[in-house]
Amino acid sequence: MEFYHLRSFVVIAKTGNLTAAAKQLCTTPPAISAHIKSLEEELKTPLFNRSSKGMSLTDKGKLLLPKAEKTLDSAIDMVNLAVENQSEIIGEFNLSMNQSTNQLQLPTLLNNINENCQGIHLNIESFSTGAAIQALINNTIDGAYIYDDAPDELFSIFIKHQKITTIAPIDTTLNKDSLITELAQDAWITMGKYCPFDERLKSSLKQFNIANLQTSSDDTRLQLVKASQGLSFLELEEAQDAEQLKQVKILPQLDFEIPLYFVINYHKKEEPVIKAMLQEIKILWSLKY
Repeated sequence: MEFYHLRSFVVIAKTGNLTAAAKQLCTTPPAISAHIKSLEEELKTPLFNRSSKGMSLTDKGKLLLPKAEKTLDSAIDMVNLAVENQSEIIGEFNLSMNQSTNQLQLPTLLNNINENCQGIHLNIESFSTGAAIQALINNTIDGAYIYDDAPDELFSIFIKHQKITTIAPIDTTLNKDSLITELAQDAWITMGKYCPFDERLKSSLKQFNIANLQTSSDDTRLQLVKASQGLSFLELEEAQDAEQLKQVKILPQLDFEIPLYFVINYHKKEEPVIKAMLQEIKILWSLKY
């Protein structure tokens, strides 16, 4: 039995989808499918029910999942123990981002990991604050950048105060002198899945028009605003770059600052990979605590 077969089994069980599992494991859906087929043949039992909606565990699959997770955890612990004196930690870290790679200094983080923690493999996704918090609680990711305070079961490190502004289509008649009531009359592209941006929007405008679409992706919202689909909040630096290219207008009437945190699940704080990543985050942002 191969460990990468077990890893594919565990990830598909959590995602319920071949494509999502392949993305998380940095491979292809056919490769993941082959892993599961080999594992099912070796165990002589089906592990998943396949349908057009995805993959769900069979009763035997549900029974075997905790054992597979325990086996993988034991294998990683054994490797980490064996190389402890070499200051080398091996494992995966599933990271959620809510800003661009440049804003979060991802290239520098990757360089630092390659230099200091070569055994750590990063899987990177983009989640809104609400989705990231839920994924951390469900243990489907290991760490995330989020806005605003986190629930008590999560451990937070303050990163910085982020300035947020409003972007509007370049051809809009709205400008920096427009009344807030005029901004409220336009359509707003919201984030959904509990995002502090939406809460700030509600508290600032009370009543406003919501566009018939929403997305937590900064880049997608920017593209939609450029396509004249409505107004939206965006990090100030990203908005300024787009404005310089004459792609959008910046409307400063609703500008605000929001704290950015890096968070993990509290009960995983002492795990070797988690501890190593926390240290790298502190180094990246020149944090003293």
